Amino acid sequence: MTVMIAAAPAAMAQSSTQNVQQLEKNIEQHEQNIKDKESAIKDLEERIDDLKSQLKQLESQKKSLEKELKEETKLRKQTFTTRDELVYDQEIVDVLYSPYDKGDVEEALRSFEGMETKEILKKKELVEKYGEYTKNLKEFLEKQKSELTKAKWTYHSSTSDVYKKFEKGLKGTKYWKIYNKKEKNESIDYLDRVMDKIMRFKNDGLKNETQLNEVINMLYAK
Repeated sequence: MTVMIAAAPAAMAQSSTQNVQQLEKNIEQHEQNIKDKESAIKDLEERIDDLKSQLKQLESQKKSLEKELKEETKLRKQTFTTRDELVYDQEIVDVLYSPYDKGDVEEALRSFEGMETKEILKKKELVEKYGEYTKNLKEFLEKQKSELTKAKWTYHSSTSDVYKKFEKGLKGTKYWKIYNKKEKNESIDYLDRVMDKIMRFKNDGLKNETQLNEVINMLYAK
């Protein structure tokens, strides 16, 4: 019994020594793991710094390209505007200065194809409706001619029913709104001149048949 009692403390001491050694190994492993992770973190930080530098360069390149894109888009628009204005001046504008001609109008409308300039494209509707405006004005004047013939081409003051009816009908024509705002908006030059003659005929008292016939003859379309 005495021998067994003496052996117990020795076994405990040996076991304790092994535990300490194991713990020290564990500590060493932890320290190594810490060094490894610190080294890995440092590598990542270096990579992050490098990526930040690359990102900064890419952002700078992006801004530079955006600036170039804006300038290129501006130049493209300017070139398109110059081109569209030139085509309009060379191939379209004369149509609106001359009596309506179906063939000329169709050719002018083809010239609008591919255009992008808004201010030029606004004029397209005028070309499209040129024939409609012309026909409507001619029909109105021919109807008025019949009425004035019945009235024996006498002078009509602005207070007469005939005058008021003529004026109301004129303002109801399809081109009137265009003509009435021609100082601020696009219009058809030829029809503006026709309307000017109609206004003179009206203001002179609706009495001159020859004057009206001259205006109607201006509206015979081809």
